[in-house]
Amino acid sequence: MIGTLALVAALGSVAACGPEDTSGAGGTGGSAGAGAAAKPSAAQPSAKAPAGGASAGSAAPGGDCGQPPKPPAGHKMVEPVVPPSKGSMSAKDAQPACTPNGWTYHGKGEPKYYLFATGEVKAELATGSGSTKSVPVGELWMHAGDCMTNPSAVKAPYSCSGNIYDITVDGEGKIDSIKEVWHP
Repeated sequence: MIGTLALVAALGSVAACGPEDTSGAGGTGGSAGAGAAAKPSAAQPSAKAPAGGASAGSAAPGGDCGQPPKPPAGHKMVEPVVPPSKGSMSAKDAQPACTPNGWTYHGKGEPKYYLFATGEVKAELATGSGSTKSVPVGELWMHAGDCMTNPSAVKAPYSCSGNIYDITVDGEGKIDSIKEVWHP
């Protein structure tokens, strides 16, 4: 019985390593349905850890972590390099890396400069494993900045959970949705 509970707890924590929306429909809202937890998807990393001292990011496809996660079509994972300011953000493309805790994202390469779309930008902050809350985009900018410079300023139900964001861009390349990706 204890082994079963440990397995259920481990699988529940692993599902939190990627974006919650696994529908592939391009949406960034909500959390995955109950069926998403039953079968691994591109957004849900494998529970297997690297064996024998494999370094992060060194797993070959089909290796210890399984296949790397892929965001839904039109989505991109990014890691801001400086706190976002009103209307813009500099961020590195975030690539999946195999770790003892499964797949996590880390910024790689040179930062890119992004503008936010004018008008309504859908913004969501993580409130724990698989949960997000819609917020005004300015609140997301302040949260991201606090996580980068003053994590003690972040109050519940939010936390600083890895500085990785799932974004989509409009036809002009401007961010029209941004969601914090929760990671323990």
